[in-house]
Amino acid sequence: MAHPAPHLSRRTLLRSMGVAGAGTLIGIPLLSACGGGDDPSPSSGGGGGGQGGRLTLGTTQIMQFDPYLTNSALHIHAFYSYLIDYADGYEPVPAAAETWEFAADQTSVTITLRETTFHDGAPVTAADVVAGVERAKNPEAAFTLAEPSAFIASATAVDERTVRVDFAGPTPEALVIDWMFAFPLVPAASNDAVTLETEPAGSGPFLLESFQRDRSLVLARNSAYWSEGKPHLDEVEYRFFDDEEALVTALESGDVDGAVYLALRHAERLEGRFSLVEGGGRMDLFFMNAAMPPFDDKALRQAVARAIDRERIIEQVRFGLGEPIYTAFMPPSPAFDPAYLDSHGFDLDAAAAMLDAAGGARQAVAGVGDEPGAIEILQIIQADLDKIGFELTIEPMEQTTFLDELFAGRLQCCVAAQPNNLQSPSLISRGRQMLPSTDNVMLGAAVPDAYVQAVAGARTAVTEPDQQAAFAALNEVLVDEAWAIGIATRPSLSALKDGVTGLAVDPRDFLVLDDLQA
Repeated sequence: MAHPAPHLSRRTLLRSMGVAGAGTLIGIPLLSACGGGDDPSPSSGGGGGGQGGRLTLGTTQIMQFDPYLTNSALHIHAFYSYLIDYADGYEPVPAAAETWEFAADQTSVTITLRETTFHDGAPVTAADVVAGVERAKNPEAAFTLAEPSAFIASATAVDERTVRVDFAGPTPEALVIDWMFAFPLVPAASNDAVTLETEPAGSGPFLLESFQRDRSLVLARNSAYWSEGKPHLDEVEYRFFDDEEALVTALESGDVDGAVYLALRHAERLEGRFSLVEGGGRMDLFFMNAAMPPFDDKALRQAVARAIDRERIIEQVRFGLGEPIYTAFMPPSPAFDPAYLDSHGFDLDAAAAMLDAAGGARQAVAGVGDEPGAIEILQIIQADLDKIGFELTIEPMEQTTFLDELFAGRLQCCVAAQPNNLQSPSLISRGRQMLPSTDNVMLGAAVPDAYVQAVAGARTAVTEPDQQAAFAALNEVLVDEAWAIGIATRPSLSALKDGVTGLAVDPRDFLVLDDLQA
């Protein structure tokens, strides 16, 4: 792929390529190294040549093995299969599920599983899906699967390879398909947090060869994987680094074959020498804790929301990569409404007037961990708030401390990431800052009834007119309550040495290694 012309910014280039939006497996070089030209997208071809070999990828990410938890983006697709995958434009394609059929009244789906096995040789059965649904319905064990599975009433094994999932009521197909995309197949006997803490249990393209925490994770090819000819490599090693500078230096020196989930600031340094692969990423949001002063005043939150300069943040912090958002919906979402960027966008005069009208305290503390770009975003917000007489103090802390404070509801405000909601706006409620219950760490007992009702409305709207009305109502509540203010999408960035192709990223920004080869 040719380098961009000098007058084109990377952001303009991404728009012209159509890469900026998620909704498909993304493995497109952002800026290719000289001599590169292969299309590494998984949709461009399957198994066949290029079998064998070993690659080493470096990362600073943390990880764990339970697919129901977070911090699994590195390996989730390596160890586990899902019911379906997404091709271009959120087109569902069979994965562990061979077929699926919705009831005419939209109250159930019947799924026929592919004949395949788990890594231990046991067959994948309907009973494993039932056990997985039961865990997803258990509030003490569901974790990230709780909200995506909220529409489900029960699951029943019809026979060895057929399962019927019954819904609590008529449910839009898009929400069910999103759930199938996010539902990992785990053996029933192993599907608990304790068992999966130390070892994965799946049916994906790679087996666990070895793991040394904070040092290395080695994956070995699963010769019994259901997708013929995949994966291409015999072995993939993840090597863990303490800091990104050491990781990028290792890439430049040839100690690793690629580096994944790099901060965007490295793009300029690496372009022209390495293939840069962009993923759909996540979203940066500015969260204000409505359960504690001063942000328990909605008028104050609304004033602060007008003081966020998205364009400056994108250009200065994200190096021109990303798209502005107002609520927690990415541009491809059916609930994304760009009008709010005009009607409620950056306007310091409006923010100052609203702040004067709100009265009350004019200072707060923002906690920040070591998430790339978070402190720089807060510094821009801090400078603009200072111009209108609001004092924002930034308190850096270790990432583990930051997450502990965030999830305990003890932060006044912060910048944090929100995942892609795929095709289903009701999935906005997945993160702990967005839960439609008193477990919401930014709302607590102050969670608005209107928000609870709006999420439920988006989850149950089946017809297109009902969906449009429900999504509009959800946006209105988010804008009015103003505790979660969208800033911009945050693409992910990986770099590969010349000749390495096939790295892909799914719409959740999880790596897919099936087609990786050298």
